[in-house]
Amino acid sequence: MSTNICCFISPHGFGHATRTIAVLEALHKLIPDLHANLFSTVPESLFNPMSLPYTYCQVTTDIGLIQTTALSVSTSLTRQALDNVTPFAPDIITQCAAACKSGRLIMCDISVLGIIIGKRLGIPSILVENFTWDWIYSRLSEPAPALARFSDYFSRLYQEADFHIQTEPVCRPVLCDLTSYPIARSIKSSAAKTRAALGARGRKIVLITMGGIPLELPFMSQLKNYPEYLFVLAGQRKQGNFSGNVLMLSNDSRFHHPDLINGAHLLVCKTGYSTIAECAQTTTPVCAVSRSDFAESAVLEKFIRQLLHGTILGQDEFNSGSWLYKLPQLQTKRSRFSKNGADQVASFLAQLI
Repeated sequence: MSTNICCFISPHGFGHATRTIAVLEALHKLIPDLHANLFSTVPESLFNPMSLPYTYCQVTTDIGLIQTTALSVSTSLTRQALDNVTPFAPDIITQCAAACKSGRLIMCDISVLGIIIGKRLGIPSILVENFTWDWIYSRLSEPAPALARFSDYFSRLYQEADFHIQTEPVCRPVLCDLTSYPIARSIKSSAAKTRAALGARGRKIVLITMGGIPLELPFMSQLKNYPEYLFVLAGQRKQGNFSGNVLMLSNDSRFHHPDLINGAHLLVCKTGYSTIAECAQTTTPVCAVSRSDFAESAVLEKFIRQLLHGTILGQDEFNSGSWLYKLPQLQTKRSRFSKNGADQVASFLAQLI
């Protein structure tokens, strides 16, 4: 009989899902008969490469923020979506509770629905976060006062979690049960093998990724002026070569995203948790695009500058392509983090099971 863990995962981007995957794979090494029940609307294909068996339940676990692009959000659309989902409908709670009865633990990143289910069933719930929605909504409540009531709603529920884990870089440090290193999925392939598979053929690889959101690059036509580089655009709607030195990859490509980061000579990304955490386990230089609409961006930017020795680009600078002239200066190697927080969290969870 398997050991079941239930995971309620925010569908805001892919970062909460990839962090959960990293923890589950580390926990699977400690508990070989582990089975995961996954609750989310994140595409199931993201979980397919996991080493452990799982059951996928498509359910809206939270809203987060409604993004209009990879770099901006709509508070009005977010409010409308929250109105439609919260408080959670009784039938959703009942259905999820029925699917969780055999669970030993309920891990929540960062959905409060799992905390609600845990309280109903008497199963310990574990909140895993580097920020929570109550903090995000409170930071947005001045320009969007309608979000203030949602901040209060989520705050009350987060306080009911049985255990609380924060993962660096933390946006609002509080007294909790564990503060871990950045959590990232493990690298599976060497940099040399990844570069060969991408067809680098001696060119330096610049990986441009926005956390699974397709890119509209105003500077696309400029990339052909840098033939010594292969520009790899991850998270696109379709795959293929463009102008000889541009390779587009879809979210379901055969390449493991941490391997792409490890194989790149430069990572260009948004200031998002999972990509930055996956970069931290490599020596790949990073150049991140600031996102003024996102409250967590300032914390991540500080982490990138101080600990990853990376560069922050403004959105106008990124969109104009003016940073392309600086490519040689942006490729400064650095040391990698010696520990992956996934192992720390897995050890903590194993003691609870």
